[in-house]
Amino acid sequence: MPDALFDGDNLHISLPSIGTFDVEINLYSAWKEWLAASDNAKFPPAFDTTGGDNVGGGQEIAPYFFCRNDLGWRIKMPEANGEIIVSGNLFPRNPNAALFEQTAGYDAFLRLEVSTRAVVIERDTSGLTVSESNALQSLQSGVNIATINSVTVNGTGTQADPWGP
Repeated sequence: MPDALFDGDNLHISLPSIGTFDVEINLYSAWKEWLAASDNAKFPPAFDTTGGDNVGGGQEIAPYFFCRNDLGWRIKMPEANGEIIVSGNLFPRNPNAALFEQTAGYDAFLRLEVSTRAVVIERDTSGLTVSESNALQSLQSGVNIATINSVTVNGTGTQADPWGP
């Protein structure tokens, strides 16, 4: 697959076609080559990365690539219709800002393939604050969901047997 193209003036990383793109090779390494060419170092960095550290036993931490969308970089879809697969551990530096940008007049379907070993899932936490957790625990249990506003609800909620009075 051809490498991504970089436009420092507009902070765009353009995917040149539909197909599969390896994050490490077609985006990150291509950016490092682009960065070394001409005076492209004057632009904000498009990526940062972590991982690759040896943890013993012949294992290393999977590489993670962060697109610097917090600095304005966006990955622009190609001028083509079809499927794009981005394979590798690519994440936005700012999860609340857009990472991908559609090209007007084209329908590109994007699929991100991230390593199953790439994301650590927190255990024993709900994401609630202590006060929210305490408030939730203080609620009385034993609510009869089959009765709403003193009206008995029948059915299983399927199309053949919808809920209703």
